[in-house]
Amino acid sequence: MIGIVYSTRDPAGSNMAHRIISANGFKQVEGHRYLKYEDSSIRMYEIEVPSYAAEFADGFICDALVFLSRHKSEAEVDAFTTHSLGNWRPSADFGGKPKQLSFASPVLMLSALRALSKVSENVEKTYEATHHGPLLNTPSLFVEIGGSEKMVENKATAERLADAVFSAITSTQSGGVEFSKTVIGIGSNHYPEKFSRLALEKGYAFSHIMPKYAILNDDGSNNLDVVEQAVERSSPKPEAVVLDWKSLNSVMKEQTIKKLNEIGLDNEKV
Repeated sequence: MIGIVYSTRDPAGSNMAHRIISANGFKQVEGHRYLKYEDSSIRMYEIEVPSYAAEFADGFICDALVFLSRHKSEAEVDAFTTHSLGNWRPSADFGGKPKQLSFASPVLMLSALRALSKVSENVEKTYEATHHGPLLNTPSLFVEIGGSEKMVENKATAERLADAVFSAITSTQSGGVEFSKTVIGIGSNHYPEKFSRLALEKGYAFSHIMPKYAILNDDGSNNLDVVEQAVERSSPKPEAVVLDWKSLNSVMKEQTIKKLNEIGLDNEKV
């Protein structure tokens, strides 16, 4: 059973959810606080807090959770994005806990990225680095639409994206998602172009993605110990690490390779 979660505070998430409900014959469920609609294999949960604060969502008892959400961009770059949950650094400004990762669902997230890439909308379609809460043991991911307020509130665009998300979920449930390997990504920026391209062109299923800005702290310490969580908190577990090598400075390269050798993870430089 896969759960879809949306917040009443989020217009993009609500618009996507309502499209999935109306287009796919979901039946309303009575007597539950969060569970509002369901079909034979998908449940729809409505929450009243921001999605990143839904630390209670493990209680939904699903095999995986897909959060439908708006995407905030300081530069207001319109985009469709998908990402895993958690915080690499010693801070947790938007849910979760410092230096703790939620369980990732790399095959479902690859299916989502592929579906987003096929939507006929002239916007960026990309993975994002792992960031923000909630902290969950249920394999989870966010699928987001946004950038500008016009994009966030566009119902027609939300409907197209919702159809893509529903297709990605049903493909995953039927076992129809082919992939070549499951990996962790380290390096690049918040929108890792190389990793998204590897996913779409070579079938790499990324679990967690650690951007270069999350590797080192201001005091010179690093957060590479969290990579061990990225190995354990993923279903299926990653086989290797893909490094955006040119994006890393010499200190990042040295410390990253040292940590990967310590934990016995193969790496591939791109």
